Amino acid sequence: MTQYVSRLLLMVTRAALRVSGVLFWVLVYVAALLSMVSYLRDTLRLVARGPLKAFRWRPRRTAPPCLMSSKHGQHGFIRIKDSGIRFHYVASGDKRNPLMLLLHGFPENWYSWRYQLDEFSRGYRTVAVDLRGFGSSDAPPDLQDYKMETLLGDVRDLIQGLGYSRCVLVGHDWGGTLAWTFAVRHRHMVTRLIIMNAPHPSAFQDYVLSHPSQLFSSRYVFLFQLPILPEILLSMGDFEYIRKPLTDRTLGIQSEERRLSEEETEAFIYYPSQRGALTPPLNYYRNLFGFFPVKAQDVLVPTLLLWGECDAFLEVRMVQEMQQYVHAPFRAEIIPSASHWLQQDKPEEVNSIMRDFLRQDGAEPRS
Repeated sequence: MTQYVSRLLLMVTRAALRVSGVLFWVLVYVAALLSMVSYLRDTLRLVARGPLKAFRWRPRRTAPPCLMSSKHGQHGFIRIKDSGIRFHYVASGDKRNPLMLLLHGFPENWYSWRYQLDEFSRGYRTVAVDLRGFGSSDAPPDLQDYKMETLLGDVRDLIQGLGYSRCVLVGHDWGGTLAWTFAVRHRHMVTRLIIMNAPHPSAFQDYVLSHPSQLFSSRYVFLFQLPILPEILLSMGDFEYIRKPLTDRTLGIQSEERRLSEEETEAFIYYPSQRGALTPPLNYYRNLFGFFPVKAQDVLVPTLLLWGECDAFLEVRMVQEMQQYVHAPFRAEIIPSASHWLQQDKPEEVNSIMRDFLRQDGAEPRS
């Protein structure tokens, strides 16, 4: 079943990249239907455990205390003048220090950067933002509000709105995709680029076209193109499809001492559980194919790439594809026994490598 779907997805994807217009989207939705079929068995297993439980989910009335706490930094809001979007962030460190801006992935929020907020507040103004559509930031309703150019504009406006012209830009997962692309388009605003488990868009495109196994692992990207159905699936079993990738022993955080508590898990379920809150984050994916096919994009700022060895969604072999797109000092580190959520899974190792990278050429300020 897996090999059959993988090969079909590969054929459809290759065909889609050769055409444009209506035919391109026809092929994308064919791939989405193939992806839906591949998830059918897991969905039926969930239903078999109890139909009433499978289709029952509850909006959380109260945010978990860790999400609202000021332990890791002060909560704040900033409204961008041009777009009118209000962003929530958590900031730590002296405002006179250089800015380190942290961009989370899906389905996360600022809280995934708690260990980095603690570590790098000495020497940096460390800011973990809720991206538009996530967390406590505004979530405009229209699909076009989540196009790549709009999201990149948010990063630019946040840097400037926080009172800076440049920053150390750190991104994980979707935040990593934004960080890669922002560094290409606005390299004068990025002093150092740190990416965690997010492939350079060009490298990813090249890799999946020759590795069906990765295409199969990424098939949810096609599934998310469909209307309504992804929101239903992610909500099933009281958000099991969000909970499981974070907490399952084969998919989620690997280190025993860092496994998410129930309260920490709820920090990533609270916002998606609110009425209509899943659609804005999914709109990131629904605009993604407007960004492909990707042309070669050269990164001209010093770059650190960190990768969890046990990432269940992105193959570790992809790491070697990245260097060809970075025309500046480049360092890649694979973190042993770390999952996709490596900044939470192995924070000591991640923070140590980040610190060493930032010390190079005097990039790290004194505390």
